[in-house]
Amino acid sequence: MNPVLISAAGNPENEDRGFFGKDGGRTVFCVADGAGGSGGAVEAAAMAIDLVRQSAPFLSDMASCATLLARIDTAIANDPAAGETTCAFAVVTPKEIFGASVGDSEIWFIPTEEAHTDLTLCQQRKPLLGSNETYPVPFQCLRKSGWLLLATDGLFKYTPVERILQTCRQNLTKDAAPQLVELVRYRSGALPDDVTVILTNV
Repeated sequence: MNPVLISAAGNPENEDRGFFGKDGGRTVFCVADGAGGSGGAVEAAAMAIDLVRQSAPFLSDMASCATLLARIDTAIANDPAAGETTCAFAVVTPKEIFGASVGDSEIWFIPTEEAHTDLTLCQQRKPLLGSNETYPVPFQCLRKSGWLLLATDGLFKYTPVERILQTCRQNLTKDAAPQLVELVRYRSGALPDDVTVILTNV
């Protein structure tokens, strides 16, 4: 795998965060989008990412991923400096992909030719982490050849599905990731929202 992480600000301060890292023979990927307007967005997103990173060795299946998000929800709610955030993360093993999500950040598996699969399709978009009321939704699938895409809603809200798929399939991963961000950029150079993308071949 050759993961690429790109994060760009559409707001005065980028409230998105992303992370990927190896844990033995597995790789963990995570994106989080702090909820603006209520304060503590950056702190909440950063806290979610840090707790996923710290807990990576203990993620053994999709149930453990959902349990982790429930714990993160409580930890953020109990932190006076943190607001609320989305969080979507995946663990890629030699045989499978599993993870969990809360909010409207998404994880797609994109095969070389077949229709893509939104692994986070059934997720609960609200309430967010930090509300102490979330319902994390886990997912699991077999690992096949293709691409894994994690991104915040700054990509998915403003880009047609087919343009995303085409960009991933027709370019090297190192080139496709920054091109995905450019898909949502206005002619003025501004972005409509913060956008964070992690793209890797699997």
